[in-house]
Amino acid sequence: MCHVLGWLDMPFFLGFFAVPAFLLLFALAALARKLRASLYLNGLAVGALGGLAATLVYDAVRLLVTEARLFGYSGFVPIPLFGSWITKQPTAATASIVAGWAYHYWNGVSFGILYALIVGRRHWLFGVLYGIVMECCMLGLFPMFLKVDNRLDFIAVSMIGHVFYGAVLGLAVQRYGRR
Repeated sequence: MCHVLGWLDMPFFLGFFAVPAFLLLFALAALARKLRASLYLNGLAVGALGGLAATLVYDAVRLLVTEARLFGYSGFVPIPLFGSWITKQPTAATASIVAGWAYHYWNGVSFGILYALIVGRRHWLFGVLYGIVMECCMLGLFPMFLKVDNRLDFIAVSMIGHVFYGAVLGLAVQRYGRR
């Protein structure tokens, strides 16, 4: 959001906020291991793996929806755009595409960790609710910078993906998370 509004450049944000926050997570994990804080370590591991699995399913569902031509919008439009912001290269550049996908999966894993640590081992439908809340937050921003022509198609593709993301994440954390 800060990048879109011109307040903070994406590479600056990643270098000074996102990377240190990610490193802090692992520093806390090392401390938790020393203190034998197995609940935190479990949340970190299950959230990361659940977030990765959920992001893979999210992308698979969006690919199926796009290939079936159910809607007039491809859910993959923002990925090279994010990469372009990070690399300052055109969206078609290989570096932008790679950076965009890396950022996309980083987000999926990070949101998975956040869910596992905050929500914990609740019923998997909390994960679906989490995915819907993420979608609603995204709807306030993405159409603005993507210049979406058909907002209903954009919302449908994005919501379907986020519901599946939340369901997979919720199931993973419910199944493998510790109480």
